[in-house]
Amino acid sequence: MSVNYSPPANEGDTECGFFCWKGGSWQIFTSTKVYVLVYGLIGLVHFALGSYEVAIITTIEKRFKIPSRTTGLIMSSWDIGSLICLVLLTYLGSKGHKPRWVAVGTFVIAISSAIMSLPHLIYGPGTFDNSTYDTTLNSKCELGAVSDEVCTEGEESRLSSIILFIANTLLGIGTCVYYTLGIAYLDDNARKNKMPLLLAGIMAIRMIGPTLGFMLGSYALSIYIDPTINPGITSDDPRWVGAWWIGFVPIGISSIFLTLFIWPFPRHLPRAYNRKIEAGIKFDDTQTSFKDFKLMMKRLVKNKVLMYNTVSATLYMFGMMGYWTFMPKYLETQFQQSASQASFITGAVGLICTALGVLTSGLVITHFKPSPQSLALWNVIVEAIDVIGHLSYAYLGCPTENLQGHWESEGWSLTESCNSFCSCPPNIKYNPLCAQDGSVLFYSPCHAGCPTGSFNTTLKVYQNCSCLPDIPIVPGPCPLQCATKFNIFIAILCIMSYFSATGRAGNTIIQFRSVSEDDKAVSIGLTEAFLSTFAFIPAPIFYGALLDYGCLVWGTLCGEQGNCWLYDGRSVRYYMNFTASLFIFLATLADVGVWKYSYGLEIYEKEGKEPQELQPLDSKPPPEPIEIEN
Repeated sequence: MSVNYSPPANEGDTECGFFCWKGGSWQIFTSTKVYVLVYGLIGLVHFALGSYEVAIITTIEKRFKIPSRTTGLIMSSWDIGSLICLVLLTYLGSKGHKPRWVAVGTFVIAISSAIMSLPHLIYGPGTFDNSTYDTTLNSKCELGAVSDEVCTEGEESRLSSIILFIANTLLGIGTCVYYTLGIAYLDDNARKNKMPLLLAGIMAIRMIGPTLGFMLGSYALSIYIDPTINPGITSDDPRWVGAWWIGFVPIGISSIFLTLFIWPFPRHLPRAYNRKIEAGIKFDDTQTSFKDFKLMMKRLVKNKVLMYNTVSATLYMFGMMGYWTFMPKYLETQFQQSASQASFITGAVGLICTALGVLTSGLVITHFKPSPQSLALWNVIVEAIDVIGHLSYAYLGCPTENLQGHWESEGWSLTESCNSFCSCPPNIKYNPLCAQDGSVLFYSPCHAGCPTGSFNTTLKVYQNCSCLPDIPIVPGPCPLQCATKFNIFIAILCIMSYFSATGRAGNTIIQFRSVSEDDKAVSIGLTEAFLSTFAFIPAPIFYGALLDYGCLVWGTLCGEQGNCWLYDGRSVRYYMNFTASLFIFLATLADVGVWKYSYGLEIYEKEGKEPQELQPLDSKPPPEPIEIEN
């Protein structure tokens, strides 16, 4: 690839390369298009990692006996790391070499990916071997699998949670400069009229990331956690534990590879540098100081477009975080999809519908140049569609209220008169059985009152069980006949993903143009700090607690509560969707403020006028297009 390159005023700021190896063929990295490709690919890896974690989180819960509220905290630690460094690193980096800050952050991602797989390397696959599935004790009833009470698992659960928390915190530190300095560098060096299409291109590349992450998660979870043994069950069995640790290897290698490609970019791209010099525009050579930082923050906080958009983005993200964090689990609990199937479906819908929405918005903005108020109004409409969609989700689910048992003051009791003589111990692992007519789901053979030795290996059924003496009982959960509702859910999900994606580019452009160039990077960091503090950190913990509140049957870990084996589908639907609808509705109201105050904002380059000469309406930061889904 040839690049036309004319020596700029300051050769040191515009030459590409590694340390002393500069110039020559390295000048391929003076192209905006090359930067868009490399920057988009780094975002693709970030998104792939995030979605991969979402795909495997239920498996991690199962392997290490971790409740959802704890895994929610683990997922939030990514944003805790971002919050630690967002505003400060963004301010320091805005005065320095932005691509190299992004390169260092990308390398930190590689290190974090390696740390994520440490729990498996330290503790191995666990005690999920074939011998545990047919264990019986001295009892009148078939017990099935009984949990190991050696209690080393308690230590595994705690230490693994700590390791994963630390790794995610490092991930947040590594990604925070990408979403602030990286996008500011592009806007500094690209012509303003081209930015909508460039942003759409970056978003389209990054949108492949969630799909790859979910596909990778689907593949990993289809492999048993220890690929060298045969567990005697299939991936459709609720007891299946997939190889959750495999995907971190290619993600880490990819991050190292991309670090080598983002580092060579110069501090300023030559063409943009020369355009500014010719236009008589001075570069910000202000040294970092507390006084300068304080004045900058004061300008940003007074920016009404920024404040309304930040509030809207925070509320919207809080509403959506439940699905982004626990979507595979939601599909498992509502539509009886396996972890592998749930990850595949989530990724496929995300790629097709979201990518189409992003590309559509980029093309429309580039060719038709709608006013800033039109773009802001479209975000209001998009969020209203999201509210309606989530309200409809609350009534789309498969009936799962057929678990044998009854409510008591302390929760769901599995002990009935028909199985009381079995004295089923509380540490029995989930080993579901279903009446052959699909009428009743039993937690285990013991809870169905099946006598010891009642399993007919030829017919693959349990016979003469006291809770259903006249009906054979078969292993596995009861099949659900709800293909129509599931297809409707996927169709609504696709429609919502498409329209939500159409608002991203316009929202980002409004924010870029409402803040001065010198404040741009810090303004993004400020918005990201709000998002992390009030959405990304608390929301996964909050939704994890909601899921735990909808649990019917808890597993035990050394006499204490472990992970949830079975959820009340109706409660989960109501908790998740009514909560999401409320926060997205509040975000819609805040976006009305963005629409009101965006009047008169110049967001396109005028003929004969350099993009850097455009004057901001106030001083407003752009939240990273990926993070802001309104």
